[in-house]
Amino acid sequence: MLLTKRRIALLATFVIATATTLVYRAQTGDGWSFADYQNQQLTWIECGGPFLCTDLTVPVNYGKPGGERMQLSLVKYPATDKKKRLGSLFVNPGGPGASGVAYAYAAEYIVSKKILSAYDVIGFDPRGVGGSSAERCLSNSETDRLIEANGPVVDGLSMSTLEESSKLLATRCMEKLGERLKFLGSVDVVRDMDLMRQVLGEKQLHFLGKSYGTYLGLVYTSMFPKNVGRFVLDGIVDPNLSANEINKAQALGFEIALDAFLTDCVDKQDCFVKGTLDQARAAVTKLQDSVAKEALPGKDNRLATESILVLAMVASLYDSETGWPALNKALKDVYKGNGARLFDLVNDYVVRDGKGRYPSNENEVAYIVNCLDRTDDASPERLASDAERFESFAPHFGPYIAWSTLPCHYWPYEPVRPPVPLNGKGAPDFVVIGTTRDPATPYSWATEVTAKFPSAYLITADGDGHTGHGRGSSCVDSVVDTFFLTGELPTRPLRCSL
Repeated sequence: MLLTKRRIALLATFVIATATTLVYRAQTGDGWSFADYQNQQLTWIECGGPFLCTDLTVPVNYGKPGGERMQLSLVKYPATDKKKRLGSLFVNPGGPGASGVAYAYAAEYIVSKKILSAYDVIGFDPRGVGGSSAERCLSNSETDRLIEANGPVVDGLSMSTLEESSKLLATRCMEKLGERLKFLGSVDVVRDMDLMRQVLGEKQLHFLGKSYGTYLGLVYTSMFPKNVGRFVLDGIVDPNLSANEINKAQALGFEIALDAFLTDCVDKQDCFVKGTLDQARAAVTKLQDSVAKEALPGKDNRLATESILVLAMVASLYDSETGWPALNKALKDVYKGNGARLFDLVNDYVVRDGKGRYPSNENEVAYIVNCLDRTDDASPERLASDAERFESFAPHFGPYIAWSTLPCHYWPYEPVRPPVPLNGKGAPDFVVIGTTRDPATPYSWATEVTAKFPSAYLITADGDGHTGHGRGSSCVDSVVDTFFLTGELPTRPLRCSL
C-alpha cells in the first residue's frame, strides 16, 4: 500500500522530540464528559524559535467519552502580525502516518509570508502518529521484511513470505493496541480536528491538506460542513473509491509518470538508456525481469528484489526535480548489477535511517489507517486477479501495487466508513488542486471530486510530480494566498503551469 505523502525539500533544523517519540500516553477514563474535552485549557510552551507546543486530550472512542483518553501533539507558529490575525490554519502533509508537527516546523517553507502574517499555523500529529500516543507494532527487522515482501511472487519472495509478513503486521498491531486499533482511522482523526477547532476557540476550521490530508479535508467537509472555513486541498484522494479502485488508479498514475521521466531522460546525454520512449520502456521491463529472476546485492546484506526496484521507482517519481536524476543514477547501477542506490531511494521513502532503524511508525500507520478507512477485497485470490488485470495497462507498477493491500485481508477489524455521504453538501467554497501527471493522486480524482462536491473549486496544475502548491507556480500560489486571505476565488476554474 503506497503512502501518499508530500515531501518538502527544506525542513526546519529543530524538531521537537515528541515528533518521533513512540510512547503511548493514554489515560484511563475517569468519567470525562464531552464538555470536559471541549472546555480543556491548553498550556503552550516554547519549543524552539517562535514555535509553541502543547498536548490536547481526546477520547479514544467518541462514542464513550468517559472511557480511555489519549494525548495529541500540536505545534504552533504564531501569526507574525497579531493585529491582522485571521485565525488558526491547520496543516497536514499527507501519509497516512506522516507527522503534521514536523511539517508545521517547516511553516516558513510551506506557506507564504503573507499567510504567516495572518494565521497561526498549527501542525498536529494524528492519533497514533509521532507525538500523539504512537506505538510501533513491528521491530526494525520485521518492518524491513514487510517492506521487502510487497509485490508479486519473484526470486527471493515466495507466496508464504508475502502471507506471513502481512499476517504478522495484523497480529502484532492487535497485540500491541487491542481495541485502540479500531479507533485510529480517519473518521476519528476528523472528529479530533473538530475538537481542536473548538478548544482553540475558532468558529471555523481553516485547513491546508496535502495528499492524504485531502482525504481528511473531504471527510471533514461532509461530517462538519457548517464548520468549514477556508480549505485548500492539494493532491486529491477520492474518498468514495474502494482500495481496489485506488490501487488501479495509482498503478496507471505511476505508469504515466514513468513515461514522463523516460521521455525527459532519453533526450539527455547521461540517460541510463538511449533510444525512443518505447525502447526506454522495454529497457525498464528488461531490468525488472532480470531482478525478478535474480535479486541484486544491495545494502546491509539486503537483497534488492523486484519489489525494492519498483518501490525505488515509485519514490523517485513523486518529485521530478530531485527524484528523476536520482532514479537515473540508480538504474545505471542496476545495469552494473548493483542495487545499493535503490535502497538509498527506498530508505528515504520509508523513513529508515543509516543504522537500519525506523524512528517513526509511519509505515505501520499507513496500513492501519488504510485498512480501517476503505472497503475492499484483499484476498490473495482477488489480488492475484487484480495483478494480472493491472499489468495490461500498467506493466511496470500494476502487479506491485495490486499486492500492496494484502495485510488488510488479515485485519482484525472491519473498515469504519464516515457516517454521512461524502459529498460536502452544505459546505462553503473550497479549493481543490490537481496536478495533471501526479502519480500518487491522479488528476482524474481531482476532477471526480470537483464533480461530486458542489462547492469544490478546481485549480489544474499542468505538470509532473506530486501536488501543485508551493512548487514555484505563481499562478497556483497566488490564488491560494488570495483565498486564504480574503476568501475570494477566480470566476471560473483555473489552469496553471508548473
